[in-house]
Amino acid sequence: MKTVKFLFIFLLVGILTHSCIKKEDPVYGPVISGDIQMGALLSLTGAGSSTGLGSQAALELARQDILAYFNMLRINKQVKIEIADTKTDTAEALKQLKIMYNKGLRLIIGPYTSAELSALKNFADTHDMLIVSPSSVAVSLAIPNDNVFRFVSNDVIQGAAMKTMLVEDSVKVIVPLVRDDLWGRDLLTSTRSGFESVGGKVCTPLFYPPDVTDFNGFLEQLNEHVGEELGSYSPDEIAVYLLSLGEGTNFLAKSHAFGNLDDVAWYGSSAFAQNALVLADTTAASFARGHGLPCPVYGLDEAAKDKWQPLVSRVQGLTGRAPDVYAITAYDACWVAALTWLRTGPAPSVAFLKSVFTSEAGNFFGASGNTALDVNGDRAAGNYDFWAVKDHNEGYAWEVVATYNSVTGKLTRVAK
Repeated sequence: MKTVKFLFIFLLVGILTHSCIKKEDPVYGPVISGDIQMGALLSLTGAGSSTGLGSQAALELARQDILAYFNMLRINKQVKIEIADTKTDTAEALKQLKIMYNKGLRLIIGPYTSAELSALKNFADTHDMLIVSPSSVAVSLAIPNDNVFRFVSNDVIQGAAMKTMLVEDSVKVIVPLVRDDLWGRDLLTSTRSGFESVGGKVCTPLFYPPDVTDFNGFLEQLNEHVGEELGSYSPDEIAVYLLSLGEGTNFLAKSHAFGNLDDVAWYGSSAFAQNALVLADTTAASFARGHGLPCPVYGLDEAAKDKWQPLVSRVQGLTGRAPDVYAITAYDACWVAALTWLRTGPAPSVAFLKSVFTSEAGNFFGASGNTALDVNGDRAAGNYDFWAVKDHNEGYAWEVVATYNSVTGKLTRVAK
């Protein structure tokens, strides 16, 4: 009877914590003494704050769920996550990474942007630190044998997904407005390659600095660029391609005052999908709703819906809004990091740390699905969901409007 009661409690706790179970039963060696410690570099302020706040909540839930899982296994350990705000700034991200290094932390979750990750890469590679970004997608950071891992696939797939949608929507010309950083340039290159290969035209991109303040000035130039194309193409054949972070909200809010920008469709990107800032600005949300703005982002695995659906609700309960996909990948990264620590202890060689982390990721099926990594340390597979702003209960909300299958190359619209 005692055995039956113990099994029932074991299963009940597993269900309540929504813990993510490995594909194979874990086989751990002797558990090394000491608490599990890791760092997290999050964009709690700045242009990436919408994602950072959701990831912070997801990491806290992961910490709680891992503790519950350990209790079931009678592993007496605490899980400690030291969180620092990068302010979505490359210099600040590197500063905080060095602080964590001096505190003895060697496994770090984050940062959010590819530009931040690029700024950390050399320090991590030369100081035996392992960086696990839940959101970076820049193609140029897909490098084998370095100390950077990423829990999403790189932007080659996003570029292909966007090309497919543009072609199906009969768009012949895109006018890019691009955040001038590593991610923006890399993504534009991926999309340009695919779109031009099928006869599409990519106008000279208009790059703006990450710390942009003169939104009207750039919109005036963008308006002129679109006007030039309207001399040769109809409005429904032209689209603005917006590659931005949270600052995209300001561009959208002011674009209604520019006639040419108001006449054409807009398309977005992964860094803006599900961004909470646009929903808080009714002018920006209204413009997004009226001009399409489908934004492709790494999609959650339907096979893992029983894991990510309750997790989304739990994060929303903490933050007051639905999280984006990067909160879910951050949650899984925390799990894999903790399971890795159990096998390596606090001070492994970086080669052993990377080897064990890769093995754990390959055996883990979490809230975001299969977390196996490719030869570059990036998510090995993944499809994309297109999110757009829609009317919702006298306000606005992000909704999935299409999905792209990276294996078949097929785009499927979501019927409403």
